Amino acid sequence: MTIMVQTRESQVERHLLHRVSGKVSPGEILCLLGPSGSGKSTLLTALNRLHSLSEGEIRFRGQPVEKYPVTELRRRVAYVAQRPAFFPGTVEENLSYGARLWGISIDPPLWLERVRLDRSLLSQPADTLSGGQQQRLSFARSLAVKPDVLLLDEPTSALDIHGARELKEIVLTVVERENLAVLWVTHDPEQARRISHRVLLLTEGRVSACLPTEVFFSKEAPEVVRTFLEIKGDGP
Repeated sequence: MTIMVQTRESQVERHLLHRVSGKVSPGEILCLLGPSGSGKSTLLTALNRLHSLSEGEIRFRGQPVEKYPVTELRRRVAYVAQRPAFFPGTVEENLSYGARLWGISIDPPLWLERVRLDRSLLSQPADTLSGGQQQRLSFARSLAVKPDVLLLDEPTSALDIHGARELKEIVLTVVERENLAVLWVTHDPEQARRISHRVLLLTEGRVSACLPTEVFFSKEAPEVVRTFLEIKGDGP
């Protein structure tokens, strides 16, 4: 259940990724930090082939991701967007969509409870939920198909403080219980400090540092890290 990525001068749309390499293992949260336009979301979406790299290789469980059927890869390496999208229909229909697609039997009320949503919402149209409820539903929909890896693209950035805190607690609980590997893109160094095991700093499509969290936020961090944190107002 290890996902690895190695790229060479690779271009995805307008963003460049240069010699990016690394891995994330079960039970680990790796946060991706970096300035806007540094390639964080591009890298994340390449991991389950929402975007394609022109060169390089991404491996999941020892195999290149191209060896997996795309639908199977996206079940096992699940992506949760910053702003979730839903099909027309009820909460239950949206929650169950992926499970039906892959022939997985789920208990919709149980999954709502796991993300702290009331089961009374099952018959409500999904697009009438609040922003925080929609994000939790999106998270539950991804979890219900039993992925090995979660790709989280700034999942709390559109939420208020309470909603962001609650979603963070849900993610941490699920990661520990399910032993998931998580790549979490965030613009907030303080959030990365609180939730991650390691932090990867991406600048201009290159890995500037990839360090254990306690080292990344310490005075022993490389100058490039300390400079980035000072600019963000979160220096050690």
